[in-house]
Amino acid sequence: MFTAAASVAGGYLSVEGDPTPQRIEDGAILLFPYGHAHSICDELTSPLTKIVHVGYDAQREYQVFPCEGEGSKMVVLCGAFHLEHPGDSPLLHGLPKVIHIPAEQGRLAQGFADLVHFIARESAEHLAGREVMLRRLTELLFIQVIRVWIDRQTQATDGWVAALRDQPVSTALGLIHQYPERSWTVEELAMAAALSRSSFSARFTRLVGEPPIKYLTRWRMYKATRLLKSDVEMEKIAELLGYESEVAFRKAFKREVGIPPARYRKLRS
Repeated sequence: MFTAAASVAGGYLSVEGDPTPQRIEDGAILLFPYGHAHSICDELTSPLTKIVHVGYDAQREYQVFPCEGEGSKMVVLCGAFHLEHPGDSPLLHGLPKVIHIPAEQGRLAQGFADLVHFIARESAEHLAGREVMLRRLTELLFIQVIRVWIDRQTQATDGWVAALRDQPVSTALGLIHQYPERSWTVEELAMAAALSRSSFSARFTRLVGEPPIKYLTRWRMYKATRLLKSDVEMEKIAELLGYESEVAFRKAFKREVGIPPARYRKLRS
C-alpha cells in the first residue's frame, strides 16, 4: 500500500502499533510494505474521518473518493501493490512498517515527482489504456521508493540491504540469480567472491539470513512458481533450474513449497 499526500501545511502520520506520530510535510510519499492501518491528520487533536479502506482487488478499477470537510485541504493519492510471493523476497523482510520519503528527498531522485504526477493525472482522467498505465506507473513508483530507501541505509551492517552493499556477498547473489541452473557449491561461490569457504559462508549467512545453498534452493523455488504459471513443461522447468531429472525437481518442490508442482500449477491456473 502506498500513500502520496499533498496538503497545505503537512500533518501527522500515526501507524498502527507505533505510539509516536510522525510529522509529514507537503508532498510526502508513504509506503506501507505490510499494509498497516494508519491515519493522517493536520493536527494531533483533530477528529478523524474514515475516507477509504484500501483493499487490493485485481479486478477492481481505480476509483476516486472525494471527501469534503471544513478542515485543512489535503489531496491524498492511495494505491496498493499485490506481490504474488512476498515471502520469497528477503528484501521485503527487512523493510520497516512505513517508508517515509519527504518531498524534498523525492525531488532529488530523478523522475520521482514525475511518477507521482503521472499517477495522479491518470487517476483523474478516463483515457484509453488507463488501467494498464496505472499498473505500470505504480510498479515504477514502488521500485523508486525502494531505491531511495536503500540509498538512505548507509549505516546498515546486516540484513538484505547490507548484503547488496557488500561486494563479495553481492557477487554471489548475482551469480545465483543469473545462473540458478548451475550446481553451485559453497566453494565455487566463495572463490567467485574472493573469500575462503568458511569466511564466505559465515558472511553470507549473517547478511542474507540463511546459508548460500539454502538461499539457492529458495531462489529456484521462486523461479519455479513463476514458470509453473506458464506453459513450460515440467521437464523443461527442472532443466532450467538445474535439477538432474523431473523427479528430483518434483521432490524438491514438494519439500520446499509443501505441495507437488502439478497441484501448484493447477491451483494457479
